[in-house]
Amino acid sequence: MLPLFLALILLLIGTVLLVFGADWFLDGAGDLARALGVSALVLGVLLAGLEPEEMLTAAIASARSAPALAVGNVIGTNVTIVTVALGLSALIFPMVIDRSVRRQALIATLVSIIPVVLLFLGVVTQLAGVLLLVVFVGYTLFLFRTDREAVKRMAESEADDDDDDDGDQEKHSHPRLHWKPVLLTFGGLAAMALGGPAIVEGALRLAQIIGIGQGAVGATIVSLGTGAEMIALGVSAARKKRSDILVGGILGSFAYNLLVTLGLAATIHAIPVDPHVTFIALPVMIVVHLVLLALVWYGKIPRVIGGLLVAAYIAYLIAVVLA
Repeated sequence: MLPLFLALILLLIGTVLLVFGADWFLDGAGDLARALGVSALVLGVLLAGLEPEEMLTAAIASARSAPALAVGNVIGTNVTIVTVALGLSALIFPMVIDRSVRRQALIATLVSIIPVVLLFLGVVTQLAGVLLLVVFVGYTLFLFRTDREAVKRMAESEADDDDDDDGDQEKHSHPRLHWKPVLLTFGGLAAMALGGPAIVEGALRLAQIIGIGQGAVGATIVSLGTGAEMIALGVSAARKKRSDILVGGILGSFAYNLLVTLGLAATIHAIPVDPHVTFIALPVMIVVHLVLLALVWYGKIPRVIGGLLVAAYIAYLIAVVLA
C-alpha cells in the first residue's frame, strides 16, 4: 500500500510543478523575448525545447548499457509532444499558427534528417554522437542570429511607419530587461524540469506495481513523463492563446531530442538500435512530424484534428505495448 501511495504522491507533485511552471513560463516568456529582441517563437524553441531530464534519462540509460531505453525515450517523447501536447491544446482551444513558424519548422526538419538516417542504419556510434551535438550547436546559433535580424528589421520598419505618421514622435526604444520576466521564465523552466522527473519516478514505481515490461516502460511511461512539461505547456498555451510559444517549444524539443539527447547518449556509449524501433516507433515519429509540418503550413489546428492527434497517441501506446 505504501509504494502505491508514494507513486501517486510523486505523480501529484510532478503535475502541480508542471502546471504552475508552464503558467509562469508563458507569463514571462513574451516580455523576455521583446527585451532580448527575439520572437516568442524562437524563445520557445531555445528555452521550452530544452529538456534536461530527457538528456539525463538517456545518458544514464546509455551508461548503464540500456540503449533500448535511451532510444525509446527519444522517439517516444517526440511522438508524445506532437500528438498529446498539440492535440490537447487544440481540443481546449482551436489553434491558429502564424506563417513565421514555417521557416522554423523547415529548419527543425532539416537538422533532424541526420539522426533519423542514423537510427534507420541500426547504430549510432560515438563519433556520430559528437557530430549530432555539433549540429545542434550550429542549429541554435543560426536560429538565434537569423531571428534577431528579422526582429530588428521588423522594428526598424515599424519605427519608420511611426515617423511618417508623426514627425515629432520619438522612435520606440528597445525594451529594458527587468527581473520579473526573467524570474518567471526561468522559474517556470525550473519547476517544469523538476516536475518532469517526479512524474517519471512516480510512473516507474507505478509500472513496477502494475507489472509492465521495461521495453514498454521506456517507450511509453518514461517518454510520457519526460514530455509531460510540454503537455502542461500546451494546456497553458491554449488557455492563454500563445500557440507560437507552444509550437516553437515542440519544434525545439523535437530537434533537441534527436540531436542532444541521442547525441550525448551515443557519445557515452555507441547505441545499437532495436529492429522493433526501426519498424514501429521510428516510422510513427516520422509520420507525426510530417503531420506537424502539414498543420504548420495549413495554419490552423481545429478541435477535430486535436482529437485525432490524441487518438493517434492512444493507438501508438497500444501498438508499443502489444509489440
